[in-house]
Amino acid sequence: MYRALDDGIELVADDGQARVRLLAPQRPFADEFVDFRVDLHDHGLNAATGVRTIEGDGLASWAKTLAESYAGWDGAQSWESLERDARIHALHDGRGHVMLRFVIRGPRAYEEAAWEASVSVNLDAGEDMRGLAREIEIFLA
Repeated sequence: MYRALDDGIELVADDGQARVRLLAPQRPFADEFVDFRVDLHDHGLNAATGVRTIEGDGLASWAKTLAESYAGWDGAQSWESLERDARIHALHDGRGHVMLRFVIRGPRAYEEAAWEASVSVNLDAGEDMRGLAREIEIFLA
């Protein structure tokens, strides 16, 4: 399940425990850079990092492509931010559901010793994914 927030998007796992929030998008230099925060919460895990992208690094089009592929795809489809501080892996189960695994790294994601945390949520492949793709497009605009 996903929902729009005043300052972002929240995705919640079926059990209600795991949560992913994409928050506070901003253009810090009034140019093509878009920064936002990713918060992950799940059974005692609380992790957050800032993410820098160039016009969202194609996140909106990636999510739209997934939404249009509601019948499914083989293997994982992945997105990664400019500085490798955020990744999303999407798997389709062939039965109408998409598992999205959000991974964040910090504080310097490009370094081998950076910490890493991940949370997974499931969405319906059809209307939920289409709605999420729309929300991501609005979020990054």
